[in-house]
Amino acid sequence: MAKPRHVVMQVVKRSSGSASHHVEFVMDDNFAERLRQLRSLVPPLGSLNKQRDLVIDKVRVRLPNAIWRSGHGTDSSVDGSCIVIAAEGSFNCGGKDRLTREKLVTYNFSIARLVELHGERPEGETFYIRDGTFANDEPAESPAGRWVASMHELEAVMRVPDAPSDFDTLHEVPLRVDPQQQASGTAPQHRTSFF
Repeated sequence: MAKPRHVVMQVVKRSSGSASHHVEFVMDDNFAERLRQLRSLVPPLGSLNKQRDLVIDKVRVRLPNAIWRSGHGTDSSVDGSCIVIAAEGSFNCGGKDRLTREKLVTYNFSIARLVELHGERPEGETFYIRDGTFANDEPAESPAGRWVASMHELEAVMRVPDAPSDFDTLHEVPLRVDPQQQASGTAPQHRTSFF
């Protein structure tokens, strides 16, 4: 996995609005490339397809290895963890609280900007995205700066596992080649989950 890094995105929780709700996942070069490929699958909205009965303006893909946090603990009761890629070239993470059925969603963030940051920023740097803003470079006294500091305080206890957070896409294309599978000659399993 080339250039792996953690991404932490604030979740907008309607009932509480707490900044401590967030989702964490692992990104690498393959993840960035998949985002670009998926972006190309979303047709731009124009006058022709606006008049049709069925308008596809986003692609939703599962994000199975994401870790959802609620307050100071892991929220293991989230269904349908996914990334939604929109026609405008942005994405957000979503899910649903299994107990309350409340929709959990992050603010939109530009795919091009995320890929650009991934290419330019130091390898292994964790990206913090709050309110749709890349918060790493925000002043320490700003709301985003305070949020990043609070995430650093929790980091020792609440670190994302280093397992890749591939999303299930691209029919018949393996997500990654496991070195053990490669050595044993076993073919990786293929998964597809557009919904």
